[in-house]
Amino acid sequence: MLISGISYATIINVDNNPNRPSGYYSNLQLAVNTASAGDTIYVYPSNTSYGDVTIKKKLHLFGSGYDGTSGSVTKVNSLYLDTATSPSSNSSGSTIQGFTFLSNVYCNKPNISNIVISGNYFYYSHQAISLHKNCSNWLITNNYFKGYLNIYNNNNIIISNNIFSNHSYNPIQSSNSNSVLISHNLFMYFDKFNYVYNATISDNIFICKTSYTGDYMSKNIFLNNLSYYDGALNNYNLPPTGNTGSGNLSNTNPQFVDGTLTGSYDISKDYHLQSSSPAKTAATDGTEIGPYGGSNPFVWGGAFTIPKITLTNITNPVINQSTPINVNVKANKAKL
Repeated sequence: MLISGISYATIINVDNNPNRPSGYYSNLQLAVNTASAGDTIYVYPSNTSYGDVTIKKKLHLFGSGYDGTSGSVTKVNSLYLDTATSPSSNSSGSTIQGFTFLSNVYCNKPNISNIVISGNYFYYSHQAISLHKNCSNWLITNNYFKGYLNIYNNNNIIISNNIFSNHSYNPIQSSNSNSVLISHNLFMYFDKFNYVYNATISDNIFICKTSYTGDYMSKNIFLNNLSYYDGALNNYNLPPTGNTGSGNLSNTNPQFVDGTLTGSYDISKDYHLQSSSPAKTAATDGTEIGPYGGSNPFVWGGAFTIPKITLTNITNPVINQSTPINVNVKANKAKL
């Protein structure tokens, strides 16, 4: 089924468990080095991290998704997107999805573009993604972050439908491009975007830890966002001082089903909006404000484009030796 669904590329399986099937790689870096540009690599869950990985060609890497812990999931320490000189290639066009990163993702060299970082859990509470070197045209969507993103003034960056926990209350930093879009995210324990200018910031929910005094971010356009601050003295008004915008819901309770309204994100709670929420149809695109709105709503667990078997039925469970077993299988195909 996998081969017919992705007939244009080889599928490589990686599993570092001792009882892995024959033909599976145990070492992710070796699988990456062996793969050809355009190949897909499925990386299975394990209690042991697959370590640091460097990619120098276009590859599609899929982990098993995450559960909000560092348990038996597909863990990687750091991922480095790099270039090769002989033959010349780089990791532009790659997809990274369904991993738990114990450290960060780095863009190491210039002109690495068209990268999709989707459905990952960034466990590290400091820098999660760093776009140092002219890394344009990145889509960062449907991730769960404990840390922050360094954009470093790169262009055409879309940050959408993510959840940012409380470990970094300056969750997006160092951006000065008017082609950066920050849309349909949930920011918990929010203070400000650190040195972020000229971005379009739309349809987000900000659960704020303090009021804003006008430092560090300005000249951004805030459209149809919601802010909530449960403080006794100060409010968090949108657009913040030094920024412009319209359609925002300042100091408004988003009415989560039972999600917390102060402090950090609680994975045991439900942060969907109640039907009575003022943010329910208030986004710029007519959907709801926050991570469950827009065209690519947040999916907890991250592994939503990996093929999944949904039903297995053995039609002749009692057989003689050498009689074939007949199995009916239903599955959801990969949405690559």
